[in-house]
Amino acid sequence: MKKALILLMIFLTGATLSNAQESSGERQNNIRAGFYMKLGPVFPTGSYAAGQTTPVLVTRPGEPSYLIYSPAKIGAALDLGYLIYFGPSFANKYLRAGIDVTFLNVWFNTADIGTNSNRWKHYYYNLGQKIGPLLTFNPIDRLMIDLSYKINANLAIYYGEWDDFESDQYSNYGFDIFHQEVSLGLRYRAMVLSFQYNFGTINYDNIRSERTDQSISANTFRILFGVKF
Repeated sequence: MKKALILLMIFLTGATLSNAQESSGERQNNIRAGFYMKLGPVFPTGSYAAGQTTPVLVTRPGEPSYLIYSPAKIGAALDLGYLIYFGPSFANKYLRAGIDVTFLNVWFNTADIGTNSNRWKHYYYNLGQKIGPLLTFNPIDRLMIDLSYKINANLAIYYGEWDDFESDQYSNYGFDIFHQEVSLGLRYRAMVLSFQYNFGTINYDNIRSERTDQSISANTFRILFGVKF
């Protein structure tokens, strides 16, 4: 009984102090770490959307001197990650700095080949991770504005058809560790809305340095919706 009374007194004292702080104008620290999951459309931009070519070494008479990478069309992305913060909030608890870690990033775009035959074979697939600095602004209540810059590492696969080439003239697999992203995120309680611009090139060389360099631009704009736990 005494323990219960003591715990009740501690609870009431804490609540009273908390109310006194809020009434005196002192802000609470609402910027906290946590997991997030986001999903949404991926829109290709620039030459990624227009279609690209890469040169190849001609080894057979009449063989084309370049590969055609089909224009990328709308796709989708999935982000699973964690917001990590260092130290307390500052600027009267309006701001807090940390790191945004996306430990699983899956995204793809369809490829426009101008025909409906075997369309399922023509995709740009990507799997990777993202990490970079994060600054969160809490203007009011539980509304958060996240600004981040991240470096992306991508393992890429392109399914296309190059019937006019020997198999050693083209590659379906690529890797890029210097893709970049700038992001603006809006959060209210558990709800998340994120605008991302990703930019960089991917070299399809079957992850072998002795293969021909077949680099293409892969810039995208993304609008992701999700939740933060």
